[in-house]
Amino acid sequence: MAVLLQVRAATHDDTPFLVHLACEAYRDVVTRQFGSWNEREQSTRFAAKVARLPFEVGQLADRPIAALSSSVHADHVFLNELLVLPEFQNRGFGSELLGLEIQRALQLGLPLRLHTLRRNRALRLFERHGLIVTAQGEVFIDMERAG
Repeated sequence: MAVLLQVRAATHDDTPFLVHLACEAYRDVVTRQFGSWNEREQSTRFAAKVARLPFEVGQLADRPIAALSSSVHADHVFLNELLVLPEFQNRGFGSELLGLEIQRALQLGLPLRLHTLRRNRALRLFERHGLIVTAQGEVFIDMERAG
């Protein structure tokens, strides 16, 4: 029997965890994509994102291990962030959270869209869940799953 994540709305008190999570989850891909990592710059950038976007926290028992953020627009649902602590990756938690967003988009009759780094290892996860590449550049890829 699979252990399901408990998902709850993030609070202001979750900000340190969310910034830590982003740094842990993005360090590898940012380094591969751009050749270096600046902890202070990335922490500041993500803290600003946390302040302006709604987040949900995924936890096992009382331990937060993941986060999700999405925004509903008139013509689509945009997946702002899907983050899982590296030691919990490849265990189905990202799929579980992505599935929640796919269901939300389907219930609204809207496509699910995202914008991610070209060298993000999660591209395979997104493709397995039916997202297709709609645009790509040297740095970023846009993907969509029909609603």
